[in-house]
Amino acid sequence: MGTAALWLAVFAVIDAMPTLSMISLFAVAPLIVATAADERSTALFSGIAVALALTVVMWDDVRRDENYWVRVAAIAITGAMAVVLAGLRRRREERLVRMNAIAQASQLALLPPLPPEMTGINIAARFRSATRDAAVGGDLYEIIPTQHGIRVIIGDVRGKGLDAIMLARHVLSAFRRSAVARPALEQVAGEVSHVIKPHLGEEDFVTAALAQITPGGDLTIVNCGHHPPLLRHRAGLESLTDGKADLPLGLDDNFAPFTARWSPGDRLLLYTDGLVESRDHHGDFLPEDQIAAALLAPDCEQALDTLMMAVHRYTGGHSHDDMALLLLEHGASARSTANAYPLKATAEVIGPLCGHGLTLRARISAQIRGPRREICRLAFYAAWRSELAA
Repeated sequence: MGTAALWLAVFAVIDAMPTLSMISLFAVAPLIVATAADERSTALFSGIAVALALTVVMWDDVRRDENYWVRVAAIAITGAMAVVLAGLRRRREERLVRMNAIAQASQLALLPPLPPEMTGINIAARFRSATRDAAVGGDLYEIIPTQHGIRVIIGDVRGKGLDAIMLARHVLSAFRRSAVARPALEQVAGEVSHVIKPHLGEEDFVTAALAQITPGGDLTIVNCGHHPPLLRHRAGLESLTDGKADLPLGLDDNFAPFTARWSPGDRLLLYTDGLVESRDHHGDFLPEDQIAAALLAPDCEQALDTLMMAVHRYTGGHSHDDMALLLLEHGASARSTANAYPLKATAEVIGPLCGHGLTLRARISAQIRGPRREICRLAFYAAWRSELAA
């Protein structure tokens, strides 16, 4: 607003000169204010501009000159338009704030805070969006302890936006139910696939890799059209695959598991296609030896940080797909929250979306409808998971 005030002052002084008439430029001041202030401030400067124009008319004694009155009317009309523009800008910014809150809440739900350690396994996770300033894509992961061992899923929903978020929500919801209820990992995958079918569009599917880890060191893998997990052990980096390609979730309900072994100190990396499909400026994919070297870092957190930096250097910062990383290490020493998310879903994230000062029951009741209601459910689940991670 200081710029607008200076504008009016400068051109009022210039207009006072006998040979110059700058009255029409007074209309620019409310337009300047409209780019940053609200309607009230814009209306104030519009009034000042009109009042200043009327003062000039009286001072120069040109009340009978129709051209001057046309200029005054133009200043008034421009001021009114500036007030309307200020309102449109303010409402657009408020919508952007709400959309940002939705994105952050969705990220907390689809990429939930994970504990740094679970039954003798170190855990670390990272996510990076391919779109600058975007908070969430179609990637998801979850870890659940069960009587059958720790069960893990990482997946990638085809598509972007709210539809992809809602489909990912169905995948995670089905996995959380099935992981604790089904005795076999392939049954978990089959049930998740069956549950999400009604929610798929004609070209929708979800690639996923599921893993089950028992205290004895047995690994069971079910791969649903996803990139195979990588096992880093003393002999090097091993791709955990049986050579068969099962269909993604939603396209088939029958999946074949295969087993492997890991030893203390071994690390299991689950990831989405943003990692292995990273390319340099020549179009060459990220070499596997760079992944293997990064996984030699002293702990899981440093390993993923090193891997993220290696991808950034290799691609020159130009990523074409989202990347989610989940690293598990046989042998635990607790440190911090696994994916460096805040330990609580803060009011700054949840408040703008679901309303401040409301109880959980009120926030997910009929007061919040449609997709926004579902996002609120996701957000509060994330808040509950963060408390567990703490």
